[in-house]
Amino acid sequence: MLAYFVPTCASIYWLYTDNKIPFLLSVSCLLLDFKFLLFFRAFEAFGVYFVIIISVANAIIPFIFVLFIILVSFAHAFLVLLIPKEIYSLDEPPLTNNDPNNPWHLTPSYNQLLEDGTLTSRPLFVQKPDTKTNMFTDYRTSLLSLYLFVTGTIHSFI
Repeated sequence: MLAYFVPTCASIYWLYTDNKIPFLLSVSCLLLDFKFLLFFRAFEAFGVYFVIIISVANAIIPFIFVLFIILVSFAHAFLVLLIPKEIYSLDEPPLTNNDPNNPWHLTPSYNQLLEDGTLTSRPLFVQKPDTKTNMFTDYRTSLLSLYLFVTGTIHSFI
């Protein structure tokens, strides 16, 4: 049903507003391609492959469900552990930064080296944090960070 409804709505919207939504068009193409693929079920040579695909999908659905529950559980645990305890702003550094999970505490800071070999007490340069500095400030980004960790793409957002 979606293979007919989504492309029809996308086409009507495109014709009336002359505004293409690339995401909607790509989803429409994907759904239409799957619908086209399903027409090959009628041929015996292709029907065997559909049976294999469906039986494999039925066998791994419980495993994917368990894996999803584990991922959500770890994301929640890390969120509770690593969420900043104090309210912060990404635009202004806090006056006191005692929270180890505050994004301002996690960014690199550089102190000045004096002539006698000592460092100044206040940093000279502090890198401004962004939303990717501490990904455990929100549940959605916590899920994303755990997904990236499990798939092995740890440095994709750095």
